[in-house]
Amino acid sequence: MTGQVDRRSLVRWLLAHGFTEIRGRASGHRRFAHPTGITITSPGHGPQDITKKHVGMILRELERAGFDKDQARRELSA
Repeated sequence: MTGQVDRRSLVRWLLAHGFTEIRGRASGHRRFAHPTGITITSPGHGPQDITKKHVGMILRELERAGFDKDQARRELSA
């Protein structure tokens, strides 16, 4: 990844691409669902930057939902 991905930009990207936030859990994390059935969990606490490991896991899930992984990576790290 050329740039960092932070929680706020991930949430903005998910909402702009058809995801809706799922409420109801007592966890500090935020969950987002897509109509394709994919659920993405964003860290809700800790450092603003998301680790490379978690970004990779999120990108794999986005690819399963039909998104272009490389394009999503570019948009998230911009």
